[in-house]
Amino acid sequence: GYGIANITMELGNVARTYKIQVTLPFKDVKSTDWYYNAVEYTYRNGIISGATETEFRPNAKITRGMIVTILWRMEGSPKVTGVKDFTDVKGQYYYDAVRWAAKNGVVNGYGDGCFGPNANITREQLATILCNYAKYKKKNTNVTVDISKYKDWNKVSSFARASMQWAIKTGVVTGKENGTKVDPQGTATRGEAACMIYNYCTKIVY
Repeated sequence: GYGIANITMELGNVARTYKIQVTLPFKDVKSTDWYYNAVEYTYRNGIISGATETEFRPNAKITRGMIVTILWRMEGSPKVTGVKDFTDVKGQYYYDAVRWAAKNGVVNGYGDGCFGPNANITREQLATILCNYAKYKKKNTNVTVDISKYKDWNKVSSFARASMQWAIKTGVVTGKENGTKVDPQGTATRGEAACMIYNYCTKIVY
């Protein structure tokens, strides 16, 4: 996909901004796509890689293990000790990431000792994980927002309500259908996840 980026160069004492064409390696991402800026940002910054070398697969689902791995890489891929493993998180690419996230309160399990790393993540789960990550980064997450315009707010799970309010207030989550729905139970696509993480990185400044 192609896009336009602004590059500022300082020549002597004069700063000049040039528009250059940026090429992404993904044949399924165009500059007119609503998720283009997010995909370009997260790819260029090494936050989200492609599903393959030539495909981003923006409409594919993204799992809980993938999301945690993305945040772990943003933190420099730290190794942790002194944390109890989830029974279903062993020997996989997300092992160290989930251990880090669990130790720092970024994620919680299902209450039965499992984490569900291969389960598709819902929009409210992703908002909750990003809110927990913001807390870990010492950001203020105690906010309120007018929820009256969201006709599906009653579908937000009780555990996610405070996190969803934070995500809406900060712009990490944007509504669907002209801002009238938050679609909390909808499973997040790779494109949606890229946008939420892009919004976090640019609005919260991690």
